[in-house]
Amino acid sequence: MEFKVLDWNVGGAKFLEEKKRNKREEYRNKLNAALRTLISRPRQALEPDVITLQEIVRYKEPDSKKANAVPDPNSVAIDLIDPPKGYNYFPSILIDSYLLSPKAKWNKILKDSDWHKNTYFAQGNAMLIKKGTPMFPIWDLSNLIQLKKNKSEARFIEKVHLESGLYFGDRNTEPRAALVMHLIYDPEVENGVSIKDRKPLDIFVINMHLTTLMMEREGIPEIDSLARDIRIGQLEIIFNGIISRYNVWRQQGFPERGERRKESTWETFDRYSPLWILSGDFNFTEESEEYQYIKRRNFIDTVRAERKKSRFGNGTKAKGFGVDPTLTLDYIFAGPKFISLHPLIADMEFYDNRIIHDHDVRVSDHYPTVSYIPLTSPL
Repeated sequence: MEFKVLDWNVGGAKFLEEKKRNKREEYRNKLNAALRTLISRPRQALEPDVITLQEIVRYKEPDSKKANAVPDPNSVAIDLIDPPKGYNYFPSILIDSYLLSPKAKWNKILKDSDWHKNTYFAQGNAMLIKKGTPMFPIWDLSNLIQLKKNKSEARFIEKVHLESGLYFGDRNTEPRAALVMHLIYDPEVENGVSIKDRKPLDIFVINMHLTTLMMEREGIPEIDSLARDIRIGQLEIIFNGIISRYNVWRQQGFPERGERRKESTWETFDRYSPLWILSGDFNFTEESEEYQYIKRRNFIDTVRAERKKSRFGNGTKAKGFGVDPTLTLDYIFAGPKFISLHPLIADMEFYDNRIIHDHDVRVSDHYPTVSYIPLTSPL
């Protein structure tokens, strides 16, 4: 059994900054066509279980009869993403023009454009989840019988904020968050093992978009150092405040408010060690301290170095639309090794994992990453 993850920063901010309506519509159509093609193209259908997206946007222009009124964000807004057939879409908004007071970002979008001056804008991250995927609340301990009964499409995704202060409408202070999703699988269901000898495997997918600063990686060491420190702080929240917090709870026997308890009839405490998957736009390179921070915690970069290169470029990030990529900022990590991944797992088991550099995917300045993670040898 394998678990498939597709990650993509879709560049929604660039979409909003397109000055003309027809260009924006062209961008939107091209993006959604590319997404559909990635999922279900005839010869190389990916059909991932989970798609993690960064920089999705929403927008809503005022009705003509109320042109001077600011649209209510609770009304139906237009999403950049059209959910592909067979997937449920779960967006999470981090900044918008209605609830947050800074106007600098939105004024930049409105300048010399044909957007209505009172348009509602919003930006954030999202998950696309294949229908039928066994989603559960973060703290759920369902047994395999309960797993078979799970047919809901409930929205069990939690948002953990990573920002450190006030938002001033610029990139340096933009709010960041990690979206955490919990899935439960029966990894031995295809191996003919008796149900009495099987137990649940918890998979947590964390979708993140870490901070990057203006003028970073442009020859100013002071800014590079500051950006590194900010991202290390965000990784500390993810590893200490999410992964460690859950794993400590597991080691303590799943107590409730510090008190030991018995499992309910629908639960089991006998479970495999949870598998954690970190996916997203990390905004650091493979040479960085942040990359080594994750590796030192026994997490595996699931895309081999040679699978990040092609005749179309190297890495996941380009300097503009339609340009070949030149560095890697987007990753899918899995781990921890020795605990949740078998210690003998080899790079060759990730051979099909890659960055997608074909000419069909040119609508964002980031390129998609796909990862197939084996679930056959949990501990």
